[in-house]
Amino acid sequence: MNINWDDNPCFVCGMHNAVGLHAHFLYDAAQNQVHCALAVDKMWQGFEGVVHGGIIAGLLDDAMWHALYHEHDLVTMTAQLTVRYRRPVPIDTLLNIYGTVNQFNRRIVHTKAWIESFGETLVTAEGVFMPPKEPPHD
Repeated sequence: MNINWDDNPCFVCGMHNAVGLHAHFLYDAAQNQVHCALAVDKMWQGFEGVVHGGIIAGLLDDAMWHALYHEHDLVTMTAQLTVRYRRPVPIDTLLNIYGTVNQFNRRIVHTKAWIESFGETLVTAEGVFMPPKEPPHD
């Protein structure tokens, strides 16, 4: 399925969303994963100097979605997202965000993602993705 990336409204990865994070995920076929290098602005902080947990979850969710899309050309919806916050994620610091597919079949996909900074894993996540159900036909 083709996505119109020029008209993507996503607040995480939409490049033309005026208030978005503008995260750009690149797929590395040799590693079977996506990567995004990003420093999150203080606009997205929770506690002072720390990225809000919901923003972190959104970045990890998008990393897993992009890994699945780039590897299998399949548009899916998040069915389950589990996040483990290990360390506070600092504002205005270069973050490396990764996502990969663990287990794939056409009905359900298991994924994982993580955020690193200066070689330390700050947050990990696991996700379950499913293709959206077709709308009822008249």
